[in-house]
Amino acid sequence: MKKVMVLTAALSLAACADNEHFTPGKVAGAIGGAAVGMFAGSQFGGGTGKLLFMIAGGLIGGGAGYSIGNELLPSDKSTFERSTAYAMNNAADGQQVNWANPETGVAGTIKPTRSYYAGQNRYCRDFTASIAVKSGVGSGEARACRIAGGNWFIDERA
Repeated sequence: MKKVMVLTAALSLAACADNEHFTPGKVAGAIGGAAVGMFAGSQFGGGTGKLLFMIAGGLIGGGAGYSIGNELLPSDKSTFERSTAYAMNNAADGQQVNWANPETGVAGTIKPTRSYYAGQNRYCRDFTASIAVKSGVGSGEARACRIAGGNWFIDERA
């Protein structure tokens, strides 16, 4: 599974290649988009079909993340991260948290959808998120977890 994720991320980056240099935002956006796309693709099919859906989802998500990630400044990312931590710690399932970066006008939402104990002292929350930038709105689903009350992290096993 990890080999498939690495391959899909590499293909996503290659598909987004142009004459411009990669920026940290482009790379982070492509990898994050590919992860979300693979998760979405994993919900369909079985066996080889499931693998194909995951690859397709990763490529589509990577491309979308690449373009949106290029538009995010470090202050946008830190605002999103603070807002996500706030939502994971304070919002009830189904409660939407809105955020905006007043410096850039980039805004979005985070909505926890399901909270549960995942074993091995790991507490997780599934959530949806959206980010609005000049070129459009990107959205996706992911899972955040924390171990023993520590910091939240995106669970790649989703």
